[in-house]
Amino acid sequence: MVSIQVAGEALVDIVNSVAHPGGSPLNVAVGLGRLGHEVTLATDLGTDEHGQLIADHLQGSGVELAEGSQSDAPTSTATVVLDESANASYEFELNCSLGKLAASEASLLHTGSIAAFRSPSAQKLIDLFLAAPPNQLRSYDPNLRPALVEDRAKAISHIEKLSSLSHVVKLSDEDSMWLYPGWDTDRVLEHLLDLGASLAVMTFGARGAEARTRNCEVVVPSLSVPTADTVGAGDAFMAGLLHGIVDGPLAQNLRDGSTLDRAELEAALQIAAACAGMTVARTGANPPTLSELNEFMAGAGR
Repeated sequence: MVSIQVAGEALVDIVNSVAHPGGSPLNVAVGLGRLGHEVTLATDLGTDEHGQLIADHLQGSGVELAEGSQSDAPTSTATVVLDESANASYEFELNCSLGKLAASEASLLHTGSIAAFRSPSAQKLIDLFLAAPPNQLRSYDPNLRPALVEDRAKAISHIEKLSSLSHVVKLSDEDSMWLYPGWDTDRVLEHLLDLGASLAVMTFGARGAEARTRNCEVVVPSLSVPTADTVGAGDAFMAGLLHGIVDGPLAQNLRDGSTLDRAELEAALQIAAACAGMTVARTGANPPTLSELNEFMAGAGR
């Protein structure tokens, strides 16, 4: 079991008038908690019905709420609209300023998405990453919501600063197109490495994912599964990737800057792809437990 601190928004996804716990950092925290890690989430929750729904969801997945994460302010909501291909878009009502964030001795610190590019929470997260202990692994997923970007230049500045402070950066091809229009995958991943990341990963939905370090490149396919919807798929991938990293030698390689083993990296990406595939095969952001993942990997001969 590895101790992990996640910081960022928690909200409810409202689908067909039914509320479901969501938000990218929350989904990653839940994914890691279900995979057996000791996870604390620093976020903003109300004491309303939606906030209680999220708190119960976190408790059921083994995730602890950080002190100061609950207040009388309303819990954030995202109304989900699914297109004919079951892809999700969102309409948001947000309360995500993040209170006082405190550095911890957790082995891994993760953030991403809305709180990490909007003010004032973005600067608080940058300060948290700057205050991280030297031996703490740091990861970041931009997971953009362009409709919520208030100032493009400032948002990109926040995103690139967090990327520069992270060992692992994972973004989607859609994130890439918004951040760096006209750039191909190679250029984007190389840019993230130049900013300071040790491992840069891009996901392509049904077309799999590509990872890049200074010494190697790994491409993994996505799983061919019946798709219920894509809600939480990228977050499940992120949780699976981090699980694959912290559960083996890659974590220390990333911390000390030594060369990552290609086979180990490919194995971590296969775990990430499995977690994403298992999530899209069922409704909502519902990542697998460790026993479900192990059973699936054993059945797939991995």
